[in-house]
Amino acid sequence: MAKIPVEIGQSFHKTGSPLVIWTLHSINDSTKPAHARLTKLDDPTTSITVSIDVVSDPRYWAVVDL
Repeated sequence: MAKIPVEIGQSFHKTGSPLVIWTLHSINDSTKPAHARLTKLDDPTTSITVSIDVVSDPRYWAVVDL
């Protein structure tokens, strides 16, 4: 399956989960693979770190157009 391009500011939700919207806040290129820090849209104090490979895979995450 084709990877989707990701960039800071994009919004995502985890496929197959309740609709919780996350915004890509930053990308850490110093790790292999690179990782994205996502913050919860309705609670910016909540964040998660996910591999860019996973965030860009539509089987796991989907882009949300706000």
